[in-house]
Amino acid sequence: MEFEDEFSFEEAPQKLAETAKAEEPNPQPRDLESLPKEVQDATLARLKYIKWLKQRLVGGWTKKNLAPLLAEMTEFQGQEKPKWRTVAGWHADYIKAEEDIHALIPKHHRKGNRQARTDTDKFFELALTRYLTKEIPNVASAHRFYCDRIVLENEKVLAEPLQPLTYKAFKNRIDNLPQYEVMLERYGKRLADIEYNKVMSHKRPTRVLERVEIDHTPLDLILLDDELDVPLGRPTLTLLIDVYSHCVVGFYLGFQSPGYDAVRRAINHAMKPKSYLKSTYPEVVNEWPCCGKIETLVVDNGAEFWCQSLELACEEVGINISYNPVGKPWLKPFVEQFFKTINEMMLSPFPGKTFSNMLARHDYNPKKDAILRFGTFTMLFHKWIVDVHHQSADARFRYIPCEDWHKGFTALPPAQLTEQDTDKLDVVMCMAKEKTLRKGGIKNLHINYDSDELSLYRKRYSPKKSIKVKVKINPDDLSYVYVYLDALEHYIKVPSIDSEGYTMELSLIRHKIHLKFYRDYIQGKVDLLGLAKARQFIDERVKEEARQLKNVGSKTKVTGTKAIARAQGVDNTQVKSIAKMPEAKQAEPTPADTKPKKDDDDWDDFVSDLEAF
Repeated sequence: MEFEDEFSFEEAPQKLAETAKAEEPNPQPRDLESLPKEVQDATLARLKYIKWLKQRLVGGWTKKNLAPLLAEMTEFQGQEKPKWRTVAGWHADYIKAEEDIHALIPKHHRKGNRQARTDTDKFFELALTRYLTKEIPNVASAHRFYCDRIVLENEKVLAEPLQPLTYKAFKNRIDNLPQYEVMLERYGKRLADIEYNKVMSHKRPTRVLERVEIDHTPLDLILLDDELDVPLGRPTLTLLIDVYSHCVVGFYLGFQSPGYDAVRRAINHAMKPKSYLKSTYPEVVNEWPCCGKIETLVVDNGAEFWCQSLELACEEVGINISYNPVGKPWLKPFVEQFFKTINEMMLSPFPGKTFSNMLARHDYNPKKDAILRFGTFTMLFHKWIVDVHHQSADARFRYIPCEDWHKGFTALPPAQLTEQDTDKLDVVMCMAKEKTLRKGGIKNLHINYDSDELSLYRKRYSPKKSIKVKVKINPDDLSYVYVYLDALEHYIKVPSIDSEGYTMELSLIRHKIHLKFYRDYIQGKVDLLGLAKARQFIDERVKEEARQLKNVGSKTKVTGTKAIARAQGVDNTQVKSIAKMPEAKQAEPTPADTKPKKDDDDWDDFVSDLEAF
């Protein structure tokens, strides 16, 4: 699948020579400015010597004519005066090149063997093969392997022993290798392309909220609980930044892993007006004007950005999702750079700061030294965004975020959310699930939801006892859900059936934690060994009963036994057999006893009329 946006993408570089030829088909020759300073001075001195002699020379460029002039000539550019034969050669080259100064450039860099070969080259190649691996061994280990190979080889030969390269010479040969190919073998193609690929220019948006980048990052800071003052860990920040103005348009800060919930909360915060700012955080001085409908949301390839809920929600509110190519974060540079700015500029002096590099910590313990509560940091983060970042010029004094926002907003303001759009956004950005509507309503994570309207809908429009319906769940509050009524083509808000108030402002993550603790508690109370023994006993006893009945032989058909057992009260409190009839006193015979007896099967009809109790 190919992705296209305003960036131009390059094919991965091949060999360095091939890349140079492909990108520069008509290379321009080097000029004097590209030469080292000492080479430039030597070239200019030669030209001055030739011009000085040419103005005074009578006759040819021979020893007889040049020697007297060279004796009285002064030095130029601090260069030693040449011999007559040397200056005659310079002049000949200069005239042959049609008085081109490049003919006078010294050729000292071409002297000698520039690709030195030694008798130990084959061992260097073996060491190089060991060095160019994904395990990233250092040069010292490769040199040690190289020397060991030479020592073993010297043991086999009787001639003069081979002399290995010194560590410095060995390292120089390693450093002179094509670095792209070295990085390709040691770090892989992706990192090699990041380091050596050509970086194309970025197409600047023409208005605010035309292009907004979003991403997650764990902050390098340990925060404390607001009441218990215990370390909570590093929070994860989900942040949206406007490419046109460099303003932060919204964020979400929490301790859950990056997912759709964090993305939807951040998008909600970005699009809605920040009217809560003055009342919740009176310490913030300036306004936070960033709000409105986002045109294009640039995301990476995390699973939370590929979920169907986000795709449908963005389509619903008119946001176009632009997926960044895999392994190319530099094509989403603004939010990546801003994360670096937060960790380096804002968090650097805070107690409790962590380090990406464990070696940089030394004896510093971030959990022990953490003093910032989560609520305090949330206030400080708001203030830093609104009063510091938005009001500060960048390092090269090219822009001020709030000024660019006001300029872009004045020229072409983004579409704002109406009250109806805000209500719709709350529903659209909820988590969508398909649930079963049956008697008792809808159940989600052991919480039941029902209402009179939902019950009436099930009576009128449900052809079956249970039907599938689409449900929108607000992860911030499980006290209600939105249920889509397909026959009526609209959502209704259905409250939870909760007489104890458990679900009031209950978040999804808290509820899942409660369920996990409850399951762990129940599992801890279960006697697995006792259960196994009990089940084994039941199975063996059933098998024993089956063996005893099998040994009895054929059984005579007997009817009415269940009725007899009921009449005699056979139950768990009186475990007995119906064969043991209770003894009764003999009574005098009555006339009724002389009547013919009914068939034994009539007993079933008699006792069947008894009512249960």
